[in-house]
Amino acid sequence: MATSHLSRSGLCIKIYKRVSMIAYVHGFNSSPASNTFGLLRRVFPNAHALRYPSSGLFPENLAHLQGQVAALRAEEAGPLVLVGSSLGGFYASQLSALLACNCALFNPVVRPAQALRQFVGPNTCFHGGQRWEFTDEMCDSYAIFSDARKAFVERLVVLGRADTLLDPAEARAYWKNHACIHETDDGHSLAALDGIITETLAAWQQ
Repeated sequence: MATSHLSRSGLCIKIYKRVSMIAYVHGFNSSPASNTFGLLRRVFPNAHALRYPSSGLFPENLAHLQGQVAALRAEEAGPLVLVGSSLGGFYASQLSALLACNCALFNPVVRPAQALRQFVGPNTCFHGGQRWEFTDEMCDSYAIFSDARKAFVERLVVLGRADTLLDPAEARAYWKNHACIHETDDGHSLAALDGIITETLAAWQQ
């Protein structure tokens, strides 16, 4: 059930207060303090954030995220829906296949070892400003992963046509025939969650 709220820009935004089983996975070098999770919480106030360290190895991070989902499922009822942005989109797709739940992927990384290679070396967290080193070992841990496209789940892949960090054509080709692909005029970070995104997420919670 949704209620309506008039935003500062004058747009009417539906708010789904009873939707509680949406879990968000942030991107590389990011956190639940990201703008994308903020947008998600505006529409789904009870959405949850999953956390992983960008400095972690892929298998360990995936197991850590699975544990957080298990804890969430023990406390909340209803179908789980995963949302992930960038590298979080990659993680959400992997979790979705393992847990047999639907997922929405915003500008997702599809070949993480290659996409993350550019970040090997010193990094600064977007939220908090902590400095840390992304190593070749960390990057190489993403070289082997399961093909999540084989899982029989529903997926919404949202691609910003103006994304300059990741090539939307690569994700489009990768997820073609395995997801509903929705394109926007955004860059790598979405400026808003449009009706297709919010109504799809809400419908999956029914």
